[in-house]
Amino acid sequence: MGRLLDRLLTRSEAHDVEVEGDGYMLVARPGQGDGFNALVREAAARSGEDFVVFTTPDRPHVYSRMFVLPLPPMA
Repeated sequence: MGRLLDRLLTRSEAHDVEVEGDGYMLVARPGQGDGFNALVREAAARSGEDFVVFTTPDRPHVYSRMFVLPLPPMA
């Protein structure tokens, strides 16, 4: 896994991680909206490398959840 994917899938001060099917739901921790929003923007910008992300904003540019789907390694 890439370093960003490793970071996404590791619980942090900004988010919790829940396993859902073949992917992971990242959930913002209370009071950590700014840090989580920054992580969502970074992940969305790099989506397609080692993983894809699906974001649903609560309002423009504000997120409380993000689904991360790791991609299989390319041969």
